[in-house]
Amino acid sequence: MNKNIRNDLARYGCRAAIFLASISPALGSVSDDLRFEESDFMKATSYRRPDKLATANLAANGALSPVNVAWDRTHEGKWFIEEQRYGADAVAGGIAKNDTSAIVRGLLILHWGFLQQQPDGSFACPDAFHSTSFFVEAAAHSLLLLNASPFAAQYAGEINWISPRLLKAALWMTLPGVKAQGQRSNAPYTHRRYLVAAALGETGVLAINRALIEDSKLYALEGIALQDPSGFNPEKGGYDCSYHAVGLGYAERYYDLVAEGELKSRLYGMLQKANAWLTTRVRPDGTLDPEGNTRTGADQEKSRNGVPKTLNYGWTYRSFYRWSLISGDPAFARLADLVFAGEAIYKRQIGK
Repeated sequence: MNKNIRNDLARYGCRAAIFLASISPALGSVSDDLRFEESDFMKATSYRRPDKLATANLAANGALSPVNVAWDRTHEGKWFIEEQRYGADAVAGGIAKNDTSAIVRGLLILHWGFLQQQPDGSFACPDAFHSTSFFVEAAAHSLLLLNASPFAAQYAGEINWISPRLLKAALWMTLPGVKAQGQRSNAPYTHRRYLVAAALGETGVLAINRALIEDSKLYALEGIALQDPSGFNPEKGGYDCSYHAVGLGYAERYYDLVAEGELKSRLYGMLQKANAWLTTRVRPDGTLDPEGNTRTGADQEKSRNGVPKTLNYGWTYRSFYRWSLISGDPAFARLADLVFAGEAIYKRQIGK
């Protein structure tokens, strides 16, 4: 960590305490989320090439990723609804860069996913609760952004087609038996609490369904309670800087779009400590230090497509930048820039 960033973070601690005491308890707003998604930073980083978003391993009908494309040919073997979540990146990037072809591509990917939905709202794939939570969050976020964008009328037909199916999927996640199984499988992973909170909460905001928002709060509170005193959010009994960043991304989105009252204040405190901890995993060149990670960085786990999981730089620089907007501290915007530069170094190191 360079000296300027260390100095910034030292000053940040005092200012954050003052900010925490004065933040508004109001329900989140899509305008806060749009401020991040349409920022110059996101346009220059994650969305710099909207024509490339969600294009790798994409079938003409919208099936996305090797595993889903292969399953779509024969309907045999495994598939995962979560793989369709990347359509949301194309929707968000298309909105940010005024690229309708990206929006159309993203909606096609989401549409294919909902075509696989069962009558009860579920998706008949392995690890169904977790996989569905990814997809529900992605679809809800996409529709919230579209409804608040200049493209709302243009894509009203698709928004209206997806919306009831999305609500049905979110409600399926809250069924007692489904919820209990999901909580058991999610137990070792803190980041999943914020993912599920975002999925249910964003759908609740979109559908004006207060019950879903209330359910989402329980997951967020559980995630906050799991935080280690040092600041990391545990994964499989230890820390993992990559999944920690993923969890922060969903928690920050939840903060902007859903959180209210005391929960918003408590979530701010978690985010403050968690972002500060994540800075300790950033090297001077912007690369991430995976030493001690429980899940990524040493081929510990494989993705749904059977390849070793890599460090997630995108979620890391996104979480730092959004935190700079939430906290008002530019040190984290500079850190986001540093990690974005470090991603290129990392990709060369792993041959990508």
